[in-house]
Amino acid sequence: MKFLTIFTTLLAVSSAKKCIVKAPASNAADANDVASDVETPSENVDAPAEISDNEGKLNDEVDSNDEDSNNENSGKKSGKLPASFKWGAATAAYQVEGAWNVDGRGESVWDHFTHLYPHNVETGRPGDEDSISGNVACDSYHKFEEDVKMMKIMKANHYRFSISWSRLFPDGQAKKEKGKWNVNEKGAEYYDMVINTLIENDITPLATLYHWDLPYALHEKYGGWLDYHSQYDFAKYAEFCFERYGDRVKNWITINEPWVNCVAGYKNGPGKAPYRCTGEAPRKLQNDTTGLDLLGGCSYEIGPSQYTPDSEVLPANRPPQRLEEVWCSHNILLGHAQAVKVYRDKFQKKQKGLIGITVDGEAQIPWEEPNMTEEEYANNEKYANLAAEFRIGWYSDPPITGDYPESVKQRMGKDLPEFTPEQKKLLKGSSSDFLGWNTYTSHWAAQVKNEDGTYVEPPTDKEANYENSKRDMWDDNCRGRGDGWTCIPPTLGSQAGSSWNTKYGPTIRVGLNWFAKRYEGLIKNGIIITENGCAQPNYKVSRANDQVTIDYFKSIGKEEFADAYDEDMIEREDDLEGTLIHDTYRIDWYKQYLENLRLAYVEDGVDVRGYMAWSLIDNYEWENGYETRFGMTYIDFYNDPELKRVPKDSLTFLGQWYTENVEQE
Repeated sequence: MKFLTIFTTLLAVSSAKKCIVKAPASNAADANDVASDVETPSENVDAPAEISDNEGKLNDEVDSNDEDSNNENSGKKSGKLPASFKWGAATAAYQVEGAWNVDGRGESVWDHFTHLYPHNVETGRPGDEDSISGNVACDSYHKFEEDVKMMKIMKANHYRFSISWSRLFPDGQAKKEKGKWNVNEKGAEYYDMVINTLIENDITPLATLYHWDLPYALHEKYGGWLDYHSQYDFAKYAEFCFERYGDRVKNWITINEPWVNCVAGYKNGPGKAPYRCTGEAPRKLQNDTTGLDLLGGCSYEIGPSQYTPDSEVLPANRPPQRLEEVWCSHNILLGHAQAVKVYRDKFQKKQKGLIGITVDGEAQIPWEEPNMTEEEYANNEKYANLAAEFRIGWYSDPPITGDYPESVKQRMGKDLPEFTPEQKKLLKGSSSDFLGWNTYTSHWAAQVKNEDGTYVEPPTDKEANYENSKRDMWDDNCRGRGDGWTCIPPTLGSQAGSSWNTKYGPTIRVGLNWFAKRYEGLIKNGIIITENGCAQPNYKVSRANDQVTIDYFKSIGKEEFADAYDEDMIEREDDLEGTLIHDTYRIDWYKQYLENLRLAYVEDGVDVRGYMAWSLIDNYEWENGYETRFGMTYIDFYNDPELKRVPKDSLTFLGQWYTENVEQE
């Protein structure tokens, strides 16, 4: 799909408010209209024609009966989000539940690989396995009612949580024989409790089926998502969840962030389990392991894998192979589509729920510098859209349009797997109910230049492969990377408390408009921001008084986007009276991002239906451990055995924002 990117037009005219982008007349109903006069675009669009007639009728029926059909979107807008807006917070099972081996739960890849390679987690206490894993985490398995109390403070009407696959099916394989599932009943009862408790508190469940915690048994059996069998095991697991919980759960997310699961788990490791990586050979497979840290590094432990029914079977316990992340992505998208088919064929008509996928990815901003020509900037505009197609469209196009973006296919050549005609039909429209987007930061984008100032040329069709696909494409939120993946300033916004995380409020508006333009008429119940938030600058990652970034934005006349801060903003683990609880940086983050979301709805007419703040509580932040805190609720993981929940100022702020900016019934 070819179209002119809106990145430049969105950024061209900025309002006086800090870090808020104002759309030009071409993207609003009328350049002279105030916010309350912008018309809402038509919605309740029919399902794509390629979906079967039966499915098309089903979606129409769901729309007409769905309590979230957003009738408030018709007519004039008030300047506020509609009363039906999905508002809440998000968590993930492995990050908060704990109870990793309690009541019959099976081992996930995160359990297995954090225990096997504990040094891959950057913080923790020596000898304390719980401090580097999700063994206990927030103990939400036993303390969920305390979490609900925190939701009430922010006035949440929705809660996004994930279900632990291995808690329900320890070996990963759901089977139904003579009308009875082989489920771990204690685990199933836990999610009954979660769902019922939410409903009793007037909070709508938004359930994610998979948030990276693959049952280890499937990794050991066939390599997890690298094997084509994974899509069918996932669909059977999903079928149980629909059958057991679908009478109460009306909002389903199949897969969370397939890019992170696959690229970070199977290529860029050892950041995410299962710690596969192509940049470093597993230390345990070295001929001489003397002096090597065998408690860290990349893994080799894996089952024999078959990418497709026609592929060769790769041997077990092998070094990472080229293109593992590509095949993981391919099969995980098919797993999503298979689960959606089960839901639509067997459950959706009766249960009248919605189902979609959540993708992540940075909105792309054309790189700008003083004295840049119009031609250079237009070229960077083109590359911003191209980068978005690679970073986001790779995962969002198939569930909407049925195939990978043309640019990705052209540049990847034979290295990109092809969907069969049957698979394209299965995928197309599989996220037409709604699309979830996790958004945190933006990336600049540009065409790479040689040392002599000439452009690096795109790969030819003959040169097309994975390694060459982006050789002429640069996208990042800083101008380079130093030791430990640290950003070299200037950065696109201020540096938050995680290396990849910078505060740039307009990203949410730019990205929402990109989706709305690309998938116009193809998503029936809009876009939900399923994650957004930040880690407060902390002792591990911060950049106070960043003069380089200030000077850069001054040089292009956009000083407000530098968003610099002083050292007193940096979070300290031992200072409860400081920004650990009084998290002013996080409050400003939410203020900027939410205002840009509101404007995307009110001024741009983007059909955005919800916002889930990440995260409800401090939790296990994957390879960063427990001292990178994204929560709006403080927990002292090391010194408080009760794991008491202490609300931060940001939690109260969000409750106030909701009252002031969302229509109250």
